Amino acid sequence: MTTDTAALADLDRLTAMAAYDLFNPDLTAELEEICRDSAERLELPLSAVQAVLDTATATMATNAGEADFLSVIGGSPNELSFCPHVVVDAAPYVCGDLTEDDEYRNNPAVRGGLVRAYAGVPLVLPDGHILGSHCVMTPERHDFTDADLAEISQAAALASDAISRYPLR
Repeated sequence: MTTDTAALADLDRLTAMAAYDLFNPDLTAELEEICRDSAERLELPLSAVQAVLDTATATMATNAGEADFLSVIGGSPNELSFCPHVVVDAAPYVCGDLTEDDEYRNNPAVRGGLVRAYAGVPLVLPDGHILGSHCVMTPERHDFTDADLAEISQAAALASDAISRYPLR
């Protein structure tokens, strides 16, 4: 994982995230629909919305409901997640073959054959802070195109908009 953990632990960012009901069942249903659409349009097996905290990445929703490894484990330490790159870099993170990536080739999900290609795009809160990522993954090598990234970005904007409609009361 990226070594710049200061961006992940930024108190303003974490405070902004805490203002939303991130695990509201109605929000989860909306996000699952966005994930299903992304996976279907890109013809990839896994799409997720992930909240990146200071030390861990939490799965908010996936295209498979509770039937995929991300939903089963519910999240992971940031050092095992690909999504922190999206927050730290404030930009998409794309890797078409994680088995060739020095940083992630020994990641348990990569070594175990669960994930080989990843593309994630920032989820931006109304105040500009990055909550996490909308991402897609596949256990096969995949060359992501500009059109793929445009699709993921559009879905990330929809997910960000949905999240913004669920402030804590």
